[in-house]
Amino acid sequence: MDAKVPELLDLTRKLLDQAADIFHDSLPSIESVPAKEGLYSIFLRVQMNEALKFGYGAYHSCNQGWGHGGIGAARSIYEIFLDIKYINDDEARKDERFERFVDHLAEARYDQMKRNRGIGKEIPEETQHRIKQDYEQLKKKYSKREQDLKSGVAKVDPTPKYRKRNWAGIDLSEKVKEVNLEQFHELYRDLSDLSHVSMRAVHEARMYRIDLNVQLSYVHCSSVLNVIFPCILGILGEYMKYFGIEFSCYPILEKILKGRDELENKKRNS
Repeated sequence: MDAKVPELLDLTRKLLDQAADIFHDSLPSIESVPAKEGLYSIFLRVQMNEALKFGYGAYHSCNQGWGHGGIGAARSIYEIFLDIKYINDDEARKDERFERFVDHLAEARYDQMKRNRGIGKEIPEETQHRIKQDYEQLKKKYSKREQDLKSGVAKVDPTPKYRKRNWAGIDLSEKVKEVNLEQFHELYRDLSDLSHVSMRAVHEARMYRIDLNVQLSYVHCSSVLNVIFPCILGILGEYMKYFGIEFSCYPILEKILKGRDELENKKRNS
């Protein structure tokens, strides 16, 4: 096990607990948010809530020594952070990007309907019709945007194409570069490889020693925690900024960040 894992576990738990306290204690009322911003407010609250649930799940897995159990959760937290960062990265395009995110919920509902029908779940005809209509409108809307761009109509959004299961309309690598998260993305790619029955695992077994014992996997805890900590911190920062929550009101955050800096210094000097 990486000697720094216990310290990183402790810091991660403190961050999660503090973030949860901020989320619950400072949760603004819906009435305090302007109506036109209501949907974004809901989006940010839901993302913060989901990130914390994934974070605690990954923490408890790693705390018990089962690093594999935290891999999927860490990837999901990173994806949440990336979406928030991409939406907020450019103030002039923020509304357009959030509009795209909301629009593509129609696709998610359509896909869910197909899955439900596939397992025999009954869906009222009226509901099916409405979901299909919304999905068709989504495709038409982005088809028109693409036509407008080709014909020279000025558009704020430079990525008008509709791409299935891709609300941003660009490749993940492009999104990562735009918000300057390459450092974390390398860890994400490593976790993505580990989360599948990968060729690498088979290759390592063939080249070295085949060990099929079911055993604790501390070896992955460091990678999981090194994704969770900065991403939870980043999501929390976006949440606090939007809702006007002052960082200075929570001095324990400074202690947590100081502890993380000290741990990083130890790694560099070891």
